[in-house]
Amino acid sequence: MLPAAASGRPLLFRATRLSLSASEIRAVVAELAPLVGSRVEGVRATAERAIVLELFGRAGAARLLLSAEADLTRVHAVERRPPAPDRPPGFQQLLRKELDGARLDSIGVLPGDRVVELRFERPESGAPALALVAELTGRHGNLLLVQADGTIQASAGRNLSQRRELVPGKRYEAPAPRPERDEVARFAPVAGARFPLSAAIDVHYGALEAERAAAEARRRLRDPIRAALARNRRALEKLAEEAARVPAAEADRRVADLLKQNLHAIPRGAREATLTEWTEEGPREVTVPLDPALPPRENMERWYRRYRRIVESAARVAAREAEVRVRLGELTGLLAAVDTAGLDALPRLEKEARRLGAAPRPPPKPKARRDEPAPPYRAFRSLAHLAILVGRGAAENDELTVRVARGNDLWLHARGLPGAHVVVRLEKGRAPDGESLLDAAHLAAWFSDARGEPQVEVVHTRAKYVRKVKGSAPGAVTYSQERTILLRVEPSRTERLLASEEV
Repeated sequence: MLPAAASGRPLLFRATRLSLSASEIRAVVAELAPLVGSRVEGVRATAERAIVLELFGRAGAARLLLSAEADLTRVHAVERRPPAPDRPPGFQQLLRKELDGARLDSIGVLPGDRVVELRFERPESGAPALALVAELTGRHGNLLLVQADGTIQASAGRNLSQRRELVPGKRYEAPAPRPERDEVARFAPVAGARFPLSAAIDVHYGALEAERAAAEARRRLRDPIRAALARNRRALEKLAEEAARVPAAEADRRVADLLKQNLHAIPRGAREATLTEWTEEGPREVTVPLDPALPPRENMERWYRRYRRIVESAARVAAREAEVRVRLGELTGLLAAVDTAGLDALPRLEKEARRLGAAPRPPPKPKARRDEPAPPYRAFRSLAHLAILVGRGAAENDELTVRVARGNDLWLHARGLPGAHVVVRLEKGRAPDGESLLDAAHLAAWFSDARGEPQVEVVHTRAKYVRKVKGSAPGAVTYSQERTILLRVEPSRTERLLASEEV
């Protein structure tokens, strides 16, 4: 045996072999002999191929872990109650039905490659005995419930054996034995523990599981942060392109000035005008394209509007660029923190990622039963965590607006275009914050015929001011007391919102 640490806790050795060996399994099974005769008081699945049996008998209350998870196959007693998965496997329900109240009649190692059998008697129900067979064979491991005549009743996972047909209804066949090698014992029993060898194994595998959980949690958080970094870098590139248009705006102003000076000489309906511009180098001819459907003065105003729009956007572009650069710095620092964070620090970092619009999607909810109709809307979350509901189609728009929306909720729609009705859930007397309004407007633009346009007009009002006219087409409504937003579409905002969809 390896020596224990000076603190009395077992040393943790990292080895390439992660599953228990045949000799280690025999030693643990021998240690668990006092549990024979105990009554099963609970069955708890911790993973697809891992369960914990809650036992009570002459040895007192105990928990027995059987894991056939790849690279973590093992059997031992545990003191702690492992966390349950979000979706308990169906195998757990079957074991509860068959084993609750049963008595553990024996626990032993079967001939073959690392196979442990637990036999249960069910005298109170009069049902025949059952066996729970744990094949602790690494990546091919499995847990099987076997009837008294040797027929497989069920298994925790699908059959991974290529040589044996381990499926319900077939007789159970143990794996072929394999030669044992001389191995150095890896676990120093914990002095004073109720099950000393189990305690050492539990510490070893507990650390491995915690390390894997932290690595998976870091990966889950790292991916959306990297995606957010890429989005913000693309946003900087687009802002730089927009900023580069500002010097060109002067040319638009000069064209507008030329048109203003020569309005009297431009005939209505002209497609272009050749005008003389006086420069420091002397006169030069400039050909200006015109819209023949507009009179000369309106053509001039179009050039002036182009000039003003670009110049006025320059300040917004500069402010937006500064904002994106700050966010890039924050995301870069957050990514570095995630790469080195422990499991306990990750919830705080995920909260920070959510603030920056880079949090991972929440885990999927269990699918609705087939007899439960899907809601008429898609659900998203604003930056302020307000629910934003988006109608799935014309008929669903009616249901969302008429039946789901409450009077105080905010209602939005792309002005004058086919598209989804959008509803922001608001408490009575509460007004939407600016970010939630912009988020909802972006969704109204995205789920409309204006998708892809750089600017979209979006109307909004309270849901109580929206009316469905009797006999009107699906999705057609009238509204009052509306306001209109000329929305400048931010692709990064749209991407964040789409990633927040609750499924």
